[in-house]
Amino acid sequence: MNRFLRSTAAFVTAAVMLSGCTAPGMNNNGGKRHEMSDSYSYTPEEEQRSEQAYTWLIKPSIQADNIISFDASRIDPDHIENRAFINYSVIRQSGKYGLIDYAGNIIVKPEWDDYYVCSCGEIVLLNVIDDRKKEYEYCTVDEDKLLSDTPKHTEDTSHVYYVDIQSGKIFEGVRGAAEVAEYKGKKAVAVTQANITLEDNGTAFTVSVPDDALCGMAKEGELIVDAQYDAYYAPAYKGAGSTAIAFRNASGKWGYFDDEGNMIIDFIADGDPNAYNGMVTDDQLLIHPYLFCDDYIPVYKDGYYSFYDYSGEQVVRAGEFAQARPINNGRAWVKQNEFWGVIQMGEIVEEERRKDDSSSQASSTTTYMTYWTDDSSQTDDSAAYTVATDVNGNPITTTTADPNGTFWSDLNTDTGLSTDTGAYTEPSYTEPVYTEPAYTEPVYTEPVTPVPADPTAPIQ
Repeated sequence: MNRFLRSTAAFVTAAVMLSGCTAPGMNNNGGKRHEMSDSYSYTPEEEQRSEQAYTWLIKPSIQADNIISFDASRIDPDHIENRAFINYSVIRQSGKYGLIDYAGNIIVKPEWDDYYVCSCGEIVLLNVIDDRKKEYEYCTVDEDKLLSDTPKHTEDTSHVYYVDIQSGKIFEGVRGAAEVAEYKGKKAVAVTQANITLEDNGTAFTVSVPDDALCGMAKEGELIVDAQYDAYYAPAYKGAGSTAIAFRNASGKWGYFDDEGNMIIDFIADGDPNAYNGMVTDDQLLIHPYLFCDDYIPVYKDGYYSFYDYSGEQVVRAGEFAQARPINNGRAWVKQNEFWGVIQMGEIVEEERRKDDSSSQASSTTTYMTYWTDDSSQTDDSAAYTVATDVNGNPITTTTADPNGTFWSDLNTDTGLSTDTGAYTEPSYTEPVYTEPAYTEPVYTEPVTPVPADPTAPIQ
């Protein structure tokens, strides 16, 4: 039985699990789990299709070890408080993590040990101060787009679902709790085989998952996909809906099913370590694929990336990108050759401005944090948020508080990236120029043959 199911059984046995954003326990090993092969087949000379499914917002021009974007698979749609996971991605450079937006602006310099995305939607960076004492230093973008050192600690209220091996009935429970109740809901959910036992009081059911349990899909109290798969990856807070549920077969390949139990994409996909959400909201033991986001999905298969739409059609051919990330608000980070860029697939929806234009103050003393503030003089056509500048128009770079209690940071100005997050500023792109190495014709020198000494000559 796969490790994912064994860990699930352990959680049920324990009855209580620290989850949500309450138990950081990060993997502080420089992000080794995110390494991927860069093997792919695209070259600029290759003949291109007359119509592409995407356009470039930023041509490949940004250097990074990795850029990690999140889909909504671990976000609670009923309690979403923060849209950071849609507007920002995690950037990794030299084994450290920071934040970058879809205009290519570095929001937080890559100086943090690890990251996770919370069920409330915020992305949290952290440094480990003392793991044994569970002491951590945090950095996050709050719901007002201000950097903070105090992330939300959202309780994990996600549900898990089971199919009773004996009766075939479907049950649900809150993750980490021992008790379950019968489920006949309309949303399609992934289920795991289990033994459901009625307690002596005659009202409560408890669950235990055997080592050889398999997974399937249920809806309205009935199985619509038989329990025949080794593992699943599904949204934590909703059913299949407009996304899908992924199952892993005995060959280790993943396939996708819609909320009616119909196969969307056959079992061709591999698990992608870049789909990891951080161990607070994800399972370290299960390397899973992405789910659908904005009706598209990046698929990693045999070392190649491609994009599929919700009808199951491949819309970007395999190998065009060395890396590909989920599409959020019509935008996705991709890697071509050695550089990262941003493509657009679908419509970009204008973000809502803050309804309350009163400025709030950051209380963080964390070094290198960029503090965004409202510009009360802006018009509807101007950027929603700007970086404070001095009298000469230069970004303020002190890490101490100004008289208003606002903290500023050393901006990453050596990247050539814009420091204005309000507008899409495309970084300048220079086509790589190949220079033929200089060649110097070798000069031939006649070897000199030594003359033997005359043995009859007098000794000098």
